[in-house]
Amino acid sequence: MCGMSETNIMLEMHEQKLITLERDIADLREVQAEIRAMNETLLTLANEIKHTNEHLARHERKIEEIDSQPRQRMQQIVTAIIAALSGGLISAIVGLILR
Repeated sequence: MCGMSETNIMLEMHEQKLITLERDIADLREVQAEIRAMNETLLTLANEIKHTNEHLARHERKIEEIDSQPRQRMQQIVTAIIAALSGGLISAIVGLILR
């Protein structure tokens, strides 16, 4: 009789452990699903950051272009002034020589 009672107790303990393990497995499946969802979200965020960085790089290039335009224009004006002054100076010198 004692052997049967011990067996029942052991079976009951194993059954409780199985119930606990099954509950733990269910919890782990939920955690796994959450991790999968978080991975998808991180992937989406990484793609968005990549696109944002590409946008920023394009805008930085445009800003650099816009910033360089006044400098180029100023150089053209200075070159034109120097050419005009040089031309006027040469004309004046030639005029003095030919007198």
